[in-house]
Amino acid sequence: MTALGTTTSTVLSATAPFDLACSLRAMESFAPCSGDQLVTAGRARRAFLHPSDPTRAVVAEVTARDDGLPGVALTVFSDGELRPGETEAVGDRVSDWLSLRDDRATFLRMARADPAMTTILATTEGLHQVRFASFTEAAVFYTLVHHSAHWFAKAYKRRLLTDHGPHGIVDGVRYAAFPPMSTLVALGVKGLTPYASNTLSARRVHAVLTALSSLDEHRLRTAPADEVYDTLLSVRGIGPFTAHALLLRALGHPDRAPLEMRQHLTSAESVYGTPAPSPAELREWYGATIGWWAYTVRTALDWLDQDRRAAARSARSPGRAPRTPYLLRQTKGELSASLTAAARPAPPAPALHAAAPHDDHPAAHAS
Repeated sequence: MTALGTTTSTVLSATAPFDLACSLRAMESFAPCSGDQLVTAGRARRAFLHPSDPTRAVVAEVTARDDGLPGVALTVFSDGELRPGETEAVGDRVSDWLSLRDDRATFLRMARADPAMTTILATTEGLHQVRFASFTEAAVFYTLVHHSAHWFAKAYKRRLLTDHGPHGIVDGVRYAAFPPMSTLVALGVKGLTPYASNTLSARRVHAVLTALSSLDEHRLRTAPADEVYDTLLSVRGIGPFTAHALLLRALGHPDRAPLEMRQHLTSAESVYGTPAPSPAELREWYGATIGWWAYTVRTALDWLDQDRRAAARSARSPGRAPRTPYLLRQTKGELSASLTAAARPAPPAPALHAAAPHDDHPAAHAS
């Protein structure tokens, strides 16, 4: 096991508003990747592939910037000196992971004009989406979850990470970077079968990764969302569920969201009451930021429910110190602890857009 004893430090800018405490809490809330990083006392560490050698790992640590500007201070632990271009490459991956460069101004303007979103924004004003740290990892997870339980897909993904990802040690802790797509494709169907529920699932994973490996990931991140969505749908084994998930949670496109899924319909009812705005009405109001609406609402509702439960436990045991969630104890983040139960008005909706196609997977979509 390689000790990563060389450190390189830099700072990364974020588009305001940005709150690192929200990012740290989101890491713990994002079930497919919970446990893949170490989150303690206002900082997070996780492994990435070495920018020049995918058989090696580096570990990135993010903390708040000393100058108070939006963004993070980045320390990279490596097994040797990094060239400036390599440090910049790691910084780009961290920026993508934490969505630091996302400009949420349009979304926030629309959300602030939507009275029902007041409590949601009080909790998540500075939240930038925490994505999968690699496109390969996201592709593996969402392909596995297509025909298996959420926890099952997470467990298999974790086994792939442990068995085939390059490792490094920082302060006695072992970190693994998710293996590159080429490594997993080279395993073949037989090599992937131990990491899937059956041979059919392994074939599906191998077919998806093989097809994706021929695509330009930079183009997938930067091309128009509709074009990328169509490209992903053209891959055998990828349907609307996986394509939407990869668009938002791996590639950072907020333009689309499968609002017809039960989880998003339920979220809309929690925010707006019954009847809630239709998916078409929400798309009309939030436009090209609808993915951020879906992500922000689901994240906030989850956090507010956690805080409500913590407050209820504290009220039942007045002699005990309040029991807050693990990450809040670590970061001392201050988040809203109440969710208004009254129904709220729907946002104004001009002409309705056609609803997006129904999702191809009935399971809950991780957000």
